[in-house]
Amino acid sequence: MKSLLVSLSVVALPLAAFADSPKFERDRAAILAMAGAFEVEFNFTETVALAEGYELKRPYQSTARELVKVAEDTGKRITLQHLLVVNGESGPEVIKHWAQIWKYEDSKSLTYEGGTTWLPVTHSSAESKGTWTQFVTQTDDSPRYKAQGMWTHLGKTSTWTSRVSTRPLPRRDKTKRDDYDLLVVVNHQIITPQGWVHQQDNRKLVSREGKRQFLCLEAGLNHYRRIDRETGREGFALAEEQWEKTRDFWKVVRESWDAVVSESDKPIRYANRIGANRLMSEMNSLARKVEKGEKVDPARAVRVMEKYLR
Repeated sequence: MKSLLVSLSVVALPLAAFADSPKFERDRAAILAMAGAFEVEFNFTETVALAEGYELKRPYQSTARELVKVAEDTGKRITLQHLLVVNGESGPEVIKHWAQIWKYEDSKSLTYEGGTTWLPVTHSSAESKGTWTQFVTQTDDSPRYKAQGMWTHLGKTSTWTSRVSTRPLPRRDKTKRDDYDLLVVVNHQIITPQGWVHQQDNRKLVSREGKRQFLCLEAGLNHYRRIDRETGREGFALAEEQWEKTRDFWKVVRESWDAVVSESDKPIRYANRIGANRLMSEMNSLARKVEKGEKVDPARAVRVMEKYLR
């Protein structure tokens, strides 16, 4: 299958691909700096119409609190798990949110082709030298996107810039829109004195019936501002408790998905269009059983994955 990225412009990475120890340690420090307790502000604004007659939609903004845990650190692989704290009817509630899996000099990334299909991309050793991949997962640790990029450090500012990647519609659009099929994105993770920023340069692409057309440009700017855990003590304590109970279960799921992505040279796809939702529902149901103290065979989670993949 020919990747969509073949026909899209490529953003060059910074020329300096330093592999010396000080650079590597600064990269690691920047990734680990994204862990902690945060007040988060999500902002997305369509900025330029690219299709004739297209009208820009209203900006999207929301706020939340998140606890970002270091779920794994083996040196060249760091996993950060986001736990979303929301206000429920009877007090704070916790939602296992997205995860970031960072791997040093990883030769595999993903491009989303549409139709619940991801295509593995293999990079040469020269392309991978000094880079980190960021594999972003959904709430059940299934793939959302995975891109290769480079950290740069100027003064006290650290910034990771990705190569062009593609991904499914975001949740803010998925349930409300059907006028485009995927996002074409360049990501920037920027470490700031207050926390960090996730900046996205997005293009919304229609890819159907033999036609490819961009609808618009979109600017995404998500601020993660570090806060004292006392600010949301009850919610963050609940997040810690929930994660402690389920982290071993999710480790199995995460490693199973990582193996699928790393070892596959064929398209990764679901058996049908509703497979992704069913997989997410079943996997989160197993996690709730684990949280309640029930014993769940880790192999059961793997079987759930295999049931919905083809």
